[in-house]
Amino acid sequence: MKNTLKELGLTPVLLKRIIQGRRFKPKIIEKNISNKTFKFAIVSDTHFGSKLAKINELHTFYEICRKDGIDTIIHAGDIVDGNRVFFGHETELDVWGAANQAKFAIENYPKIKGIKTYFITGNHCLSFFKQNGIDVGELITQKREDLVYCGQFIGNISINGVNIRFIHPDGYAYAISYKSQKIAEQIPSGEKPHIICFGHWHQALYFFYRNMHIINCGAFQGQSQFLLRKGVNPAIGGWTIKVRVADDKKKTILAFTPTFVPFIGGIE
Repeated sequence: MKNTLKELGLTPVLLKRIIQGRRFKPKIIEKNISNKTFKFAIVSDTHFGSKLAKINELHTFYEICRKDGIDTIIHAGDIVDGNRVFFGHETELDVWGAANQAKFAIENYPKIKGIKTYFITGNHCLSFFKQNGIDVGELITQKREDLVYCGQFIGNISINGVNIRFIHPDGYAYAISYKSQKIAEQIPSGEKPHIICFGHWHQALYFFYRNMHIINCGAFQGQSQFLLRKGVNPAIGGWTIKVRVADDKKKTILAFTPTFVPFIGGIE
């Protein structure tokens, strides 16, 4: 009795290749060959107005971006520190009030010719909005054309057809990947961005999931009382990203090179 292809463990395609032998030639997937690249950077949780804000480190990171030819930076929320976000918060502030914190950010946030920062507001920024209806994001962007306000908690931009979403969510989890993974799972297939950047958690992480490149952004603030109680040790630093894109309608990302630039031990 003759053996079937299934019994031999052969598919029709595999059998064809065996029969062809040396005549079989692998094909290059042409759409994956592209030299179209661009770069951008990611920061988050700068918390201007906090005694723990890492302003020297932030300016250093922007200078690194300038030298690397980066002209677009994404900020995933909490550009200022807000007010009364947690018990004892006031003791960690050195600038009080919405107008004063916005002014401090306007005067001290890195300003480099040719670089634009696209930012959202997070729960700390919006503590003023919650208390008195003042959106510090609007105050800041009115005085700084290089700081482009993209909304509360979530923003979207497109670079060369690549869609980037940046989110300032809530909560913490037992693992630094858990919350970003769960949020990514809830995005419908037809509405997924190419890249998602998560602020708020003050942690640095990259992973690829559901064909999305996912970044936990890190922070530019030291460990607050709140983070200490939560058992969170912040990752101080930002990301530089190089993206290689296919020449197709979907702007498929062919290569994604994330580099986290950490600041350990502070700057003298």
